[in-house]
Amino acid sequence: MKTNGGRIMHKRILGFIMGMLMMGTNVALASDVYITQSGASLSANINQDGTSNVMGTSGAKVTLTGDNQTLDIDQVGNSNTIAASVVGATQTLTINQTGSTNTSTVSVGSNSAADDNSIVQTLTGSSNTTTVNVGNAAASGDADIDLIVTGSSNTVTINENSTATMIGSDKKVTAITAIGSSNTITSTHLGAGDMDTTLHHTGSSGTFAITQDGANDGTVDIITVGSGHAVTVTVDD
Repeated sequence: MKTNGGRIMHKRILGFIMGMLMMGTNVALASDVYITQSGASLSANINQDGTSNVMGTSGAKVTLTGDNQTLDIDQVGNSNTIAASVVGATQTLTINQTGSTNTSTVSVGSNSAADDNSIVQTLTGSSNTTTVNVGNAAASGDADIDLIVTGSSNTVTINENSTATMIGSDKKVTAITAIGSSNTITSTHLGAGDMDTTLHHTGSSGTFAITQDGANDGTVDIITVGSGHAVTVTVDD
């Protein structure tokens, strides 16, 4: 026969266990990944499924230093953040974000030469903001940037900052496919030739600004379906 004291203790223990389970559930809602890596030939695959995932912050960015690196990031949910900086040559980055109000900033070759870069980014959702910076060092070059956006009111900025001269089959290529309305897309290439930018957009009220700067070999190909677009294209010799 249980006494009143036994019943009270049993309830207290049960309440403690339920409280711990609830705390565990709340903790599981957040997911943070901070990486600082130095060395060549890294291959990393990161999957985050949930809300408010973070991969790198302003105080603890994902920083990868070395050649021949492969980084694959998948985030599912809303209000996710990616902040990554990659230094070195022959980098392959694949980034997928699914959800709304997500942000990402990816910089390749920000501190040194970084040739043979490949960046493939897919955004699915609305009100997302993404920035891709390639080749802040003048010696960088040979960049292939592919961006696919599905959704509305997204803001995309691509800065290919290299002034390196392309040699042989080397190119600095940006291909953007956007489906949705009220998207804002800005793409900039700096010197020295062999720059190609392709934009395919389906939807209304898009704002597009494309700049290609010196020295020759410039091609801009834009296909739009929809009404109310504002388009600015600047190509220098």
